This record gives sequence, structure tokens and C-alpha cells, in this order.
Amino acid sequence: MPTATPIATPSTTPQPSPAAGPTAWPRTIRSERGLEPVFAPDGTAYYLAGGLNARLVALDRAGNVKPGWPIEEPKGAQFGRPAVGPDGDVHVEECAGAEVGCVVHRLDEAGRDVPGWPIDLPSDFACIVGSGCAPGDLTFGLDGDLYVSHPRKSRGLRVLALDASGRIKPGWPVEPPRDGLHWGDLQIGGDGTLYLLGVPDGGGTRSRIAAFGRDGSRRPGWPVPVPGVREYLVGPEGTVVTWRFVDDVGELCMDPRRTVYTVLGAEGHRLPGWPRGSEGSASRPAIGADGTLYYVSRTYRAYAHDLTGEIKAGWPVPAPGASGACGPETPSLAPDGTVFIVGDAVWARSPDGGRRPGWPYRPRGSLVGPCFDSECYGGHQAPAFGADGTAYLVAYRSAPGGVRAEIVALDSEGQVKPGWPYRLPFDANEVSVGPISVSPDGRVIVQGGGWSPYILLALDPDGTLAD
Repeated sequence: MPTATPIATPSTTPQPSPAAGPTAWPRTIRSERGLEPVFAPDGTAYYLAGGLNARLVALDRAGNVKPGWPIEEPKGAQFGRPAVGPDGDVHVEECAGAEVGCVVHRLDEAGRDVPGWPIDLPSDFACIVGSGCAPGDLTFGLDGDLYVSHPRKSRGLRVLALDASGRIKPGWPVEPPRDGLHWGDLQIGGDGTLYLLGVPDGGGTRSRIAAFGRDGSRRPGWPVPVPGVREYLVGPEGTVVTWRFVDDVGELCMDPRRTVYTVLGAEGHRLPGWPRGSEGSASRPAIGADGTLYYVSRTYRAYAHDLTGEIKAGWPVPAPGASGACGPETPSLAPDGTVFIVGDAVWARSPDGGRRPGWPYRPRGSLVGPCFDSECYGGHQAPAFGADGTAYLVAYRSAPGGVRAEIVALDSEGQVKPGWPYRLPFDANEVSVGPISVSPDGRVIVQGGGWSPYILLALDPDGTLAD
């Protein structure tokens, strides 16, 4: 087992000067590893900058580098993607050669390891014989446990659970049966159950889902075969939702005969009333807090099925123009259960299918941005939601010299809130607008570009740059 050492000293590399005034947004981020920032409850943004010899950077609410940061990768070592715990401390895995192994750091606000950290990972867990060591993935459970997942030979995967003090929990690590499957897509249910999806290489249909309890034991009834499934979602009350495409003959885009949805119970059995199908290519599902399954069909109608598989009263409803790059757009769910459908307009529906007062919202421009690929089918940005129910959207308008993207904030009645929209400071014909999100402290996070370098900025709820 390697010996844990404190993380390297803060970087002395000169940092870009912040913009004049109280805010440094927007910032140009150069991160060649393709990892998006993660956010702490106080609004701190953490990301890995650069490629080789990367630096872990911490930005405050105004976009300025925080004191004590960035943290340089030690020579010969590599950081993985950071993860923020419930207490706001950032965790990052550091791996070097097989003779050194991997450790997990837990860093405080000033970039120092908290007492008792870093934690050594067992060498037989973190390193593959003959392949060296590379950082895995960090995922926090609802109870604050940290799950560290590392690939194994032959597409296998092992997962280790650490408690808040960094101790390895009894019963861990766990490993699903390999069976020639590529395991990943770790998700955690509301009761702490850990799920993994195994898919075959080469386009086969022999997929499986494995489930483990908080003590590392295999859940009764799992793993279960889910033929043809490539994605899944964990629903409420221990349910798991899967979907697959039947007789898909598409090339660039899927063109199946049917899209089939299935809901599994906590013990891996298929719930009565399922599966349910939709002709052609339907959207990915969205899952409500009560287990309702929402999707948009190929004919651009939005459906809602209850846990018995029956279509709920008031549904389906029209979803005109809800087309994405390769099929219908997925509905989005606000914190209060409102169902948002983005198409020719933005529709807000109550769980019974009724239209919310004041909706739909119709922008002055378009909800579909410019194309950047030779084959472009268009598509909408999914809305992001604030804790108060505000819906944030991206709209596009023609302007002298190009196309401008705007962030629009809508209240519960579909009206633009005071101070909005915010016009993004770049030409949307040259810089794509990435997904928008709301950070834990309520700011709207916007990314432009999608790859290194990209543009990152944060907006306060009043429509101004965060400071």
C-alpha cells in the first residue's frame, strides 16, 4: 500500500488577471481533460485547468481564484475529476505509478488537506496489474459516503465506499459479475442502493443492471437482465426505469420501430403493467417524485404514465416542435413537479396535464441555436430551475454582425422577470452555448464553447454578473 503524503503546495503559476470591477466573469477556461466544473454549496467552482501538469482551481462567487489556489498536480501524478461533499469540502483523487498508487484528498477552503487526509487506496483496488494507475470516479451518496469506482481488466469495475472520516466501510469494495460486459453509469437510490449498468461491447443486447446495499451486499433479485438497454434512471421508492429501441436501423440518428419503457421494482422484478411502448423514436423519459414517467412521442405528444403503466388522466398533450438533434426532446421537471416542454414555445403543464396560467412562453427570437456540425438537426436547450421555481432558458436573436444568445428568466406565470434577459457577451455563430444550470447558491451558470478553451460565467438571480 502506498504512503499518503500531503497534497502539493499551491501553484506559483501566474493566473489571468480578473476583469476590472467587482466581478471576474466571464472567464476563459482552458481544461483539456473535458471535465466540467463542480460547485460547492457556497458557490465555489472547482475545475481542472490545463492538460499535462494540470492545476485544480477554485473560483469564488465573483469568478476570482481563491487564496491558496490553484493546486498543482505533483510531478508524475494525475488528478481525477473533483467532487464536492455535503460539507463543502472538495475531494480529488491523485494517482501516480504502480509503486506509488492512488490517494484521495479532502481539501478545505484554503486548499489544505483536512486532518486525517489524504487516504491511501488499496493498490489492488486502484491499480491494474500491467496497466498502471489512473484516477477513477468519485460519487457522493445521500448520507455523505464517498464512492470511488475504478475500472478493472476485461471491462470490469470495482467500487469502494469511504465514510466521512475516510475509513473503508465494511463489505467494500464490490464488483459486479463481468460476463463480458462494460460496467459503469453508477447511480444511487434514495435508500442508498448503488446501481451499475453493464452493456456488451460491439452493439449486443445482453445488458444487465446490478444493485448493492449500503453494506456492500448484493441486493436480492439483482443483477437483472435488461436486453438492449443502454441507459437507465433511478426513480423513487426503489424503482428503476429503463428504455430501449426495438429494431433500430438508424445510422447517424436512431430510427427504431418502437421505443419501449420498463419500470423495475426494488427487488429487480418488472412492475405489473410494464413494459409500455411508443411507435418510432420517442424521447428519454423524465421521472416525477411519485414515479410518473413522462416522455414525448415521435408524433410530438407528451405522455404521462403512472406506476401501473396506465396513461394518466389529462394526458397526452400536444408538444408542437419539441424536436431535438435526433428525435423528440425530453420533458423537464421543475422542483414543484411542473412539466416543461420546449418546442415552438415553452409549455408549462401541471401533473394533471393542465396548462399553467400565463403559459406558453413565446420568445421574440428562436429557441434553437445555430448549427456547428456539417449535419445539423437543431435542438433546444433544456431549462434550468431555481429553488423558487424560476425557469431559465436560452433564446437566440439576430443582431448586427451575428446571432446573440440570451438567458431568459421566467416566473411561475411565464413572464420575463425584471432585470432579464441577459445577453451573452459572444457571437453564438462562433461560440456554442452549453447547458445552463443553477448552482447550489442560486446562481445561473452558463458555459460557452463546450471544449477547451471555453467560456464560463455566473449570473445572480437579478440578471447581473455575480460578484
